[in-house]
Amino acid sequence: MKRREFGLLAGAASMALLSGTSRGLAQDMDLKPTSGETVFMRGWQFRTDVVQSNVERYNQELGGHVDYATVTGDYPALMEQNLMANAELDMLYANPSSAARYFDAGWIVPMDELPNYEQIKADMLPNLLDAWSYKGKQLGLSYFASTRGTIVVNLKAYEEAGMSPADYPKNWDELYDQIYALQEKGVERPFLPHWFNEWFGISWGFVLEVMNRGGTIADPETHEPTITTDEDGPYYKTLAAWKKLWNSGMVPEEVFTYNEAGYIDAFASGRYIFSPQQIYDIATFNSPERSQVAGQTSLLPFAGQPWGIIDSGIYLMSNRERSEALTEDVKKFTSWYGYKDHTGDFYVAKRWMQENMLFSGYRSVMESPETEERIKAAIARPEDYKAILDVYQNTPFPKGVWSVVWSEEFNPWLKENLASFLLDDGDIVEMLEAMTAKIEELNDKYGI
Repeated sequence: MKRREFGLLAGAASMALLSGTSRGLAQDMDLKPTSGETVFMRGWQFRTDVVQSNVERYNQELGGHVDYATVTGDYPALMEQNLMANAELDMLYANPSSAARYFDAGWIVPMDELPNYEQIKADMLPNLLDAWSYKGKQLGLSYFASTRGTIVVNLKAYEEAGMSPADYPKNWDELYDQIYALQEKGVERPFLPHWFNEWFGISWGFVLEVMNRGGTIADPETHEPTITTDEDGPYYKTLAAWKKLWNSGMVPEEVFTYNEAGYIDAFASGRYIFSPQQIYDIATFNSPERSQVAGQTSLLPFAGQPWGIIDSGIYLMSNRERSEALTEDVKKFTSWYGYKDHTGDFYVAKRWMQENMLFSGYRSVMESPETEERIKAAIARPEDYKAILDVYQNTPFPKGVWSVVWSEEFNPWLKENLASFLLDDGDIVEMLEAMTAKIEELNDKYGI
């Protein structure tokens, strides 16, 4: 799979053209609701205070009737149940993998049907547009885009161990070598792996490391399994590295029980030196209110091998039964929330950038001076600004296992079996062969 290049480092001419466009022309559609009916919005549990206040602004300033609520638990499964039941659900968060499944089931309306779609499309970063498209349709609008698996570094502990940024590892093999070297120096917890107990935890940890090593797991077009069992391949090497790490005793078993908040807090405690994390959580780790490593969290730069995979959230419109007038209101609110507000401002996207450093799929947001200033305020060293953009630009997207109808079935299977593989001291070849068999079974199930 080719690396996705996002083009955030536009030239000076591009910046000159785009500066000031984050508040520009209003949308090519009237955003004021007219049906008087309720639009039901649902999302996962992240900064719900921000979401609620965004919705309240829409309701107050445009006379909307948007009902927002947070969904806790196994979000993809719960959303699928609601969509299947034709429940009161009009606009929702999703990852691209879920969106592909929902689209094949006929549960969502693609964004191509928005009256202002061409305007939206023109401002999108091309490869995010590709990541969020399926079977020729753009499934959702930009909530956030990020690199999950950015290797963050506790600089203070790293330097106390006699190391410096000049010693940063350039790939996964070098990283593991350095982890054991640090252990020999007396560092108890050099590494916090991506093995936590969320649907995007250990399974995504495997996907990201395999892709960083040059693998694909499944072909991005045919979705046929591409897993090999040779010891020099990215699949075997990843599991061999994991088995050695687990058997070393440096990773506490509690990591398998962490939710995302616990995983973030574990690194923020200062107990670890390296960890694959969300790129936007560099802001969290450098915040004195949230972290014991504030002002000391850097990241491994891109040096030929990518780090992590593109993780993103999109806003979807459901295809449930409702009046034509309400459907139009759903389109209006989705465009207001996922693109520009009624003043022509990227209000929601800019707020996510300023409050949580969530990257956007829109050029006008990512290439603005305000975004550059925000990122620079969140880093430990001036040179980390370029490092963040370089890592992000070179992050791959796992289209082979995400842009396919069976993604949300393969992922929980992979999560459960990878945890068992480590805890039960499983056989590497058997685990890889089981992955291949599972993908073949799913392809057969869906006629792929």
